[in-house]
Amino acid sequence: MPGRAGVGAYPELPAVQASLALPTAVSPAGAGVPAQRAAAVDPVVELEMARRMADEADRHGQQAELLAQRPALLPTWSPLARAVAVYAACGAAAGVLMLILVVASGVGIVDGFTLGAWICAGLPALAFFGGYLVLGRWGRPAMVAGTPPRYLPLGFLICFLLVPLGYCAYLLLFRALR
Repeated sequence: MPGRAGVGAYPELPAVQASLALPTAVSPAGAGVPAQRAAAVDPVVELEMARRMADEADRHGQQAELLAQRPALLPTWSPLARAVAVYAACGAAAGVLMLILVVASGVGIVDGFTLGAWICAGLPALAFFGGYLVLGRWGRPAMVAGTPPRYLPLGFLICFLLVPLGYCAYLLLFRALR
């Protein structure tokens, strides 16, 4: 009988070759006897299932492409609105630094010329380049044909107006309160 061990139908393999051999399913009928094969499946049903899975894979692929064409930073916003928000946020951060410099100037750590230079040129330039770098890093989609617009003139205008206007607002507010 070919299903029993030692008969010769299934020769014993040396230990090295046995680890390379394909595993066989163990059936309750006896050790080493291959299990029964599953019943034959209908090819029409299998083809329909394969078509459905391929359609679903295509749908997921299209969704992945659409997501890859959106930037990580504010993905639902338009490029112009994203640029305005980023440059305004960087200008606001520079405004906070400007307030720190004003307080340092009031204490005597920073002189008036240094304060004026930072307010008129240094902080707006830092805000502009910070916004430019943020838009280049997180405002760019993963899959894009060209470079997305960063709106340089608008960013320059926002940053170089926001910080000095913030200083003017600070002066007006605290001069009126004195």
